[in-house]
Amino acid sequence: MNKITSTVIGDLIQNEQFTGWWHSKPTLIPLLDLELPITFMDYDPLIDTEFIPEADAALKNFLAFTSIEKLKLAPHIFENFVEISSYLNVDDIPEKIRGAQPLSIWNFVHPTQLFINRRPTNDKDLYVVLACECEWEKEHGLQMVFRQGKKLTRVSDQDGHLTEADAYDLPDDKDELLSKF
Repeated sequence: MNKITSTVIGDLIQNEQFTGWWHSKPTLIPLLDLELPITFMDYDPLIDTEFIPEADAALKNFLAFTSIEKLKLAPHIFENFVEISSYLNVDDIPEKIRGAQPLSIWNFVHPTQLFINRRPTNDKDLYVVLACECEWEKEHGLQMVFRQGKKLTRVSDQDGHLTEADAYDLPDDKDELLSKF
């Protein structure tokens, strides 16, 4: 079994099916006061020698967030809830969240895992992705993406894209959150 070692989270074991994926044991995420597994994605130790040091730096940044940061994230999550709800019939929105407010939105978000991935184009930076299930988008869930683990740069469904620019083929300066990094 192949493994790599992060100075921040310890050993990660290579996935047998997806050889570029490396999984950690559950790690305490202070932002959430919850333990989650962490996966390094699309990482080849023979090709990307800077991945682990950059991932460790991104993880240190992200793990420095406390639960107070949840208050800052709430309006962005709520905006996603409002947008998704606008596409649905009122009967398709679970009754318990119809009256949700920005500060209560976290009650309907259920974090499942952290991913660290390198953006393949443009900045080629590392991004920390907090993958979640949520009550308003059961099929595609919710993701919050943090460039270098420092700053929120995207809130969306789990669509496989790290930035709005990549998802909609836009220049980075037209991506509202990314351009503020």
